[in-house]
Amino acid sequence: MRILFVTNNFPNPLEPTRGMFNAYTARALARAHDVRVISQISWRDEAARRDVTTALPRVRMQDGIEVHHPRYYYPPGVARQAYSWFLWQSVRSTVRRVLAGFTPDVVLGFWVHPDGDIALRIARQAGVPGIVMAGGSDVLVLGRDEARRRCIADVLRRADSVIGVSRHLKSAVEALGVPAERVHVVRNGVDPSRFSPGDRLAARIRLGLDPAAPTLLWVGRMVPVKGLDILLEAFAQSHPGAAGSALCLVGDGPLRHALAARARALGISDRVRFAGNVSHDDLPDYYRAADYTVLPSRSEGSPNVLIESTACGTPFIASDVGGVPDLADAGLDCLVPAEDVAALADAIHDRLWRPRIRRSRSQPYTWDDHGAAMAAVFTQAIAARRAASARSGVTAPRGSGFERAALAPAGAPEVR
Repeated sequence: MRILFVTNNFPNPLEPTRGMFNAYTARALARAHDVRVISQISWRDEAARRDVTTALPRVRMQDGIEVHHPRYYYPPGVARQAYSWFLWQSVRSTVRRVLAGFTPDVVLGFWVHPDGDIALRIARQAGVPGIVMAGGSDVLVLGRDEARRRCIADVLRRADSVIGVSRHLKSAVEALGVPAERVHVVRNGVDPSRFSPGDRLAARIRLGLDPAAPTLLWVGRMVPVKGLDILLEAFAQSHPGAAGSALCLVGDGPLRHALAARARALGISDRVRFAGNVSHDDLPDYYRAADYTVLPSRSEGSPNVLIESTACGTPFIASDVGGVPDLADAGLDCLVPAEDVAALADAIHDRLWRPRIRRSRSQPYTWDDHGAAMAAVFTQAIAARRAASARSGVTAPRGSGFERAALAPAGAPEVR
């Protein structure tokens, strides 16, 4: 099967750890299929990194996969409902070059709008199924804005199939008018060769963490939806009763400087470690070193952070949102209401000062399992499109993007 994957959330030279879950998806699919990736880089991200001394590549190889990086030009913060138009104008020449040498059997887009809309445009050009994978916040948070919600709902309804990472996200997609039979749940996986239990003391020594301090870990991108403002407030409230505890924040993002300032204002900066971005090779040690991983997000799909944490044997304290309850073990993990500082502070204080229970090793759901489930959705969508073609009397050319011209609706845009 030939798969074209369109997503902004993918590692690039500016952000090598960005969207690692999508890199794992592409890698898993590429073990059995031919995969190409188009991953646009925002002009703002590139402009902010003037320290980069060499030109960023437009095309590169990652894990044996050809990855294209067109630049995405758009007006920041305004006309968001028109972002699909701006993205299409930004990537169309790249799409033309890719399709000239690669005829996909299916096009996958991650992040409903605008990425998913562009994936559907490309699929329409190629006459193949277009699949959209919802990330979580794109449906659950961005959809709260009425104009953006209409764009998101339109993309989801036009997709041949929609993939969500949790039952909660599936329900949210169906609520936007997508028939249940076209919405599939495919859980994210984990790499058991990397994320596995290990010696906590040894991990702390390697990372330079206090071997004796009860330690919380947060991992992610420092953006408002992740609730780091709530976490700092809760940690400060729990701190007087949890003297000597530590909070390690792994990741970066636009809120980092504001969060550091807030930690100083709360008088906890000596207990909060900003570790910055960490390679996936080093990340398992952070999970092993922590007593608990904490994730106070305002919205989530099925967070990889918690999947990786549990694979390393570390329980979590997290907001009771999205697909998080599906990952929780009532005997080990703790769920709290989102944006409830007092409840999170109580949970931190209670959990850090009780004997910690390590998770028993269980058979993990791997990225290869995830890739096989994704491929099954693609195969079903291809079969459905072929059946529709047969009913309409259209003959699909074999060995290429079937039905590419016959099923493209009138008025489909030309790629220039």
